[in-house]
Amino acid sequence: MSSINNSHSKIDVVLLKKLIDASLECYGKSISVPSNHLTTYIKSEIANSSRVAYFYMIKDAKNDEDKLKICSDETIETYAGYCIQIYQDIVASRYSSTKKGMDMYSSLSFSLESSIIHLINSVKPLSKANPMETLIPDLFLKFFKQSLGLLRMLNLDLASEAYSSWRTLHEAECVIKLLVEGGEPLQQVYLRHLIYNNAFRHAITNKEESDKIFVELKGHMSEHGLKSKDMKKYIEYGWLYACKTYHENDKEYKLNFRNGLQKAAGLGEYNQWYEMASELIHSSPIFFYANNSFFLDITTVNLSDIVLRAVSYFKKYVASSNIKLDTSLEVRNMLIGNLQRNAEKQDDTFYTKYKDYLSDEDPTESKI
Repeated sequence: MSSINNSHSKIDVVLLKKLIDASLECYGKSISVPSNHLTTYIKSEIANSSRVAYFYMIKDAKNDEDKLKICSDETIETYAGYCIQIYQDIVASRYSSTKKGMDMYSSLSFSLESSIIHLINSVKPLSKANPMETLIPDLFLKFFKQSLGLLRMLNLDLASEAYSSWRTLHEAECVIKLLVEGGEPLQQVYLRHLIYNNAFRHAITNKEESDKIFVELKGHMSEHGLKSKDMKKYIEYGWLYACKTYHENDKEYKLNFRNGLQKAAGLGEYNQWYEMASELIHSSPIFFYANNSFFLDITTVNLSDIVLRAVSYFKKYVASSNIKLDTSLEVRNMLIGNLQRNAEKQDDTFYTKYKDYLSDEDPTESKI
């Protein structure tokens, strides 16, 4: 059971313990199990519910004498019942969500979870959360952690919310792919733009240094024919000028996501998926009335595929940097191979199930 906060008065401690004990006894009786036989998890949850109830009970009490009057045995018993109801509602909600969501014990969920956790464990020792030293490992670690969070959302039946998060994951994918392929020269340009962003956000306190950065920034903008109004988009996307796959003189290329970052990364085929996720983010009608079953399917497919693509970028980074990982290559290959097989099955199921709703011209363009 969680310890009681000792910052409160002695009477608080005594009465709160009395409520917790009463709540545990009440719950034990409801399931015909002695309260001292309940698990630590249940005791902790009921203790948390009791804290909420207790401090609501005494919110208007002016002193310890008032608290004693309020917290009679009868009142304690009544509020113990409330505590159990709170706990049971929480458990029922959790069970309902996991029952409707992606089965966390399914082969696909297991293959995703085991692969992502292995990848996190592989890159974690390389990351120092310092872009000047460990830029690429930092980005990979964040990417794989975000992937795991997205999987958890699917397990909890938060399908449309998970798909919104996939949008961010795809943006990160584009950045990682370009930086891995561009190597050290492009990575250094990207790091410089991180410094520009810090200056723009007033994160650099030294005024002289900040002024020098803005002089440099405006100079580079001028080289590309950009005005002051373009500063924000140049800070965010200007590093793309250093990408071999970004063609500045081609009018189809712009300093934005779709015609810049995504296009340069060669991932334009996912644009329709990305736009659908954008609609969810911006509280359009699809946000309020999303078909949860469809978004569970589409997010599962896209999560599996994006993780597998990230694995290919990670392999390329490890090979080009001549890095020796602490984790087993044989285990990694086994897990990724298993994920690949499950992902292929899921892809086949998805495109068979929704073949009448997907555009013939563009397989990623949904009519749903």
